Amino acid sequence: MNKKVLVIDDDESVLWVIRKALEPSGYDIEAKSTLKAGMKAIDGYRLILLDMMLPDGSGLDALRDIRVFNPDAAVIMVTAHGRMESAIEAMREGAYDYLEKPFDLEELKIVVDKAFRDMALRDELMELRQHKEEQKVSLMVGRSKAMLKIFKEIGRVAPRDVTVLITGESGTGKELVARSIHNNSQRKFGPFVAVNVAAIPKDLLEAELFGWEKGAFTGAHEKNQGKIQAADSGTLFLDEVSELDIGLQAKLLRFLQEHEYTPLGSSKTVKANVRILGASNRDLKDCVREGLFREDLYYRFNVIEIHIPPLRERTEDIIPLAEHFLVETARALDLAPKELSKDARKALREHEWPGNVRELENAIKKASILSRGSLIERKDLLSEAYGACSIRDFLEGKLNGFLTQMKKLESSNLYETVTSEVEKALFGIVLKETGGNQLKAAKILGINRNTLAKKLKIYNIV
Repeated sequence: MNKKVLVIDDDESVLWVIRKALEPSGYDIEAKSTLKAGMKAIDGYRLILLDMMLPDGSGLDALRDIRVFNPDAAVIMVTAHGRMESAIEAMREGAYDYLEKPFDLEELKIVVDKAFRDMALRDELMELRQHKEEQKVSLMVGRSKAMLKIFKEIGRVAPRDVTVLITGESGTGKELVARSIHNNSQRKFGPFVAVNVAAIPKDLLEAELFGWEKGAFTGAHEKNQGKIQAADSGTLFLDEVSELDIGLQAKLLRFLQEHEYTPLGSSKTVKANVRILGASNRDLKDCVREGLFREDLYYRFNVIEIHIPPLRERTEDIIPLAEHFLVETARALDLAPKELSKDARKALREHEWPGNVRELENAIKKASILSRGSLIERKDLLSEAYGACSIRDFLEGKLNGFLTQMKKLESSNLYETVTSEVEKALFGIVLKETGGNQLKAAKILGINRNTLAKKLKIYNIV
C-alpha cells in the first residue's frame, strides 16, 4: 500500500507539523489549502487529513462527499475549535478519527500509522472474502440463452442499489444469483448474509432478523445484533421470503422504507445501511391474492425481478453443469478425475431434473464417489439421480408447467384432472411390473383389490 497522505488545511503551521511528524517515516505528503482544490485531488489517496473549517466551506460537508467519491479512504478530521458535538458528528459521518489542534507529533504519527495498518488488514480480509465469494459464484455455469439473459440482468441491476426479487423453482440457484449481484455491486466489500426464512421458526425469526437486548425474552442472556445489523454496509438475502409471517412483514416494510428498526426488548431505533435481496419459489402475486403476503411489501420487493428457469427448460446447460460438478467434486473430495460416458450424457439430457441444479449436483457427487474406474456410466447415475429428490419434488417438477397453464382457466377441475392422471399412470406402471396380476398390484399399491378393480374399470385399463 502506498503511503501517500493528502492534507486539506489552510494553516501553514499545521502543514509544517504534519510534514515533520510523517515524512521521516516515509510518508508522501501533498497539501491543498482549499476544499475546491482538495476535492479535485482525493483520487488515489488512502488517507486524508481534513480541516473542519476551511475558507470555502465545511469540512463535514467535504467528508460526506469523500465517503461517496473515495469510500476506501480513511479521513482524519482536524480542528482548532474542538467541540464534543463536532467530534460526534464527524465520527457518525464516517471519519476514521478526530484530532484537535495543536496536536502532538507522536500522537499524530500513532494515529496515522494505525490508520494504514487497519486499512491494510481490511484489504487483506476483503481479498480473502472476495476470493471465497468468487469460488461460490463460479458455480453459475450456463450457456443457454436463458442463462445469458440472467447474466445480463445481473450486470444491469448489481450497480443500482435497489431491492431485487429472484424467483424460480427449488434448486435452481437463487442464492448464487443473489451472491453474484452482491459481488458485482458497490457493496462487494461488505458482508453477504443469507437467511432461509422457511428454516427458522416463525416465533424466532423476528429476533433473528432484528436482534434483541439482554433479557428481552427467556433465554436472552446477552445482547444479539441480529442479521440485519450483521449485514450493515452489505447485502441481506432473504430466501423463501413468501414464508414471512404477516405481522413480521409490516416490520420489514418499515425497514425497507426507513432503513431503521427496533431490536426486541429495546426502545431505541437502530439504523442499518443494508441492501435487501429476496427469493421465492412461489408466485408472490398468488400469495397477495390469498392474503398471505402484503401487497405494499410485494411492490417494495418486486422493484426488479430476475426469474431463473428450471433446468428442464435449458437442457443445453445440463452437460456443462455436470462436467463442472465432476471437477468440483474431485477437487473437494480428493478423488481421481472422472469423465461421463456417451450413454451417461444421454441419460443426463433425457432426465427431467425436478430437483433442478441441486439434484444434478447431488447425482454427480454420488456417482463420482460410488462409481468404479475413471468413466461414469448410465447405471452409476440413474438410480442415484432419480433418488436425489423426494416424491413431492418430483411431482412438483413434472406438474409445474402444466399447473401454471391450468390456473389461468376459471374452471379447470384441477384437483380431479391431476389426481386421475396420476392414478392412471401409477396403476398402469404397477400392473406392468406385476404382469397384470391385480392381487399383487393391490398389495404394492396398499389398496383393496376391489377398489383397484373399480378404478381400472373407470380408467379403462386392461
